[in-house]
Amino acid sequence: MYGQPSDERLAGPLRIAVVGTWGVPARYGGFETLAEQLARSLTPDIAEISFYGQKSAYSELERAGPFAGHARVWLPFSANGFQSVLHDALQLLHASWVGRHDRILLLGTSGAWALPLVRLNGLLRGRRIRIVANIDGLEWRRDKFGPLARGLLKLLEWFAVRFSSSIVADNAALVPMVRDLHGVEPLLIAYGGDHIGLPANAAAPASDSFLAIARIEPENNSALILEAAADTQARILFVGNWSATRYGCDLLATYGINPRLTLHPAVYDQSVLADLRGQAEAYVHGHSVGGTNPSLVEAIFHCERILAFDCPFNRATLEGEGAYFGSAAELARLMREPGSGRIAPAALARLRHRYRWETIAASYLAVMADPVAESQPAMNFR
Repeated sequence: MYGQPSDERLAGPLRIAVVGTWGVPARYGGFETLAEQLARSLTPDIAEISFYGQKSAYSELERAGPFAGHARVWLPFSANGFQSVLHDALQLLHASWVGRHDRILLLGTSGAWALPLVRLNGLLRGRRIRIVANIDGLEWRRDKFGPLARGLLKLLEWFAVRFSSSIVADNAALVPMVRDLHGVEPLLIAYGGDHIGLPANAAAPASDSFLAIARIEPENNSALILEAAADTQARILFVGNWSATRYGCDLLATYGINPRLTLHPAVYDQSVLADLRGQAEAYVHGHSVGGTNPSLVEAIFHCERILAFDCPFNRATLEGEGAYFGSAAELARLMREPGSGRIAPAALARLRHRYRWETIAASYLAVMADPVAESQPAMNFR
């Protein structure tokens, strides 16, 4: 769904609550960047948005006042780990019961168990509350979760689908998966990448200089990328949260001593990221799950050469452009081949046009404004 809503829908600014993030401005992940870009793209005369966030993630000075003309609401609990189940639910309940919002954009499924209470509030007020949920990338498929966590994530996903008005998928490969699992036809709204900045007058990087940006997790194939880079003796700058898990610490201890492999701490400052991106001639993307990964979309705007792990999500994001690998040996071969994964100018222009925040914000505005369309989820849960 793309384009601006009709004039009838925009008789006055929409009042929207955005919940499920650490807050704005972005300083963590893709949902936070989505929230920030919605704030920057939708002016208050079109949509009055309340952005909910984690109070402890920002200083008192940082929390003061609105952001891009929009209100911010700060609540306790952590937006990460198990506390996110309480954090996101509290945001939902505050948005509907205290903020009295009739339109809510839910990013993720952690707090979805509270959606029946949100619906009940709407019934008590005699108003239909429109809930649009971006269910992310079927989180329960991630290797890092055990059976209990996967079961909980599946249940939360079911709540999100069952009690939301519309479901958003950010990747074309997710659409049939959601349809088969839940009997719902999700709306396809992509992720943007034109917010990134690049250093002016940067020198052309060497042909064997690679960049990877990821959370250091097994399903992001961090070990595979480092193994291939070490094998080819390529220069790679790998930005990630190396000290957050035992997996990352082990990789840091094993590969951090290699002078050609730079294992850089996680960075969320776009100006710093711009300088790091300017040092690389090619981008390596190892994510295997999660729908559209923001770092891959952003790579489209700073790089012409992309090597991506071969999975349906990455192929859908790149529309088959670039080059793909399924093992360390295949990635090493691509790293040795000058120009492998280079995207033709016409295709690159097409991709960059597709992932513009202006278009994406208009799509979210349209679905939030829609007073009629409701998902009709199947009642089964598998």
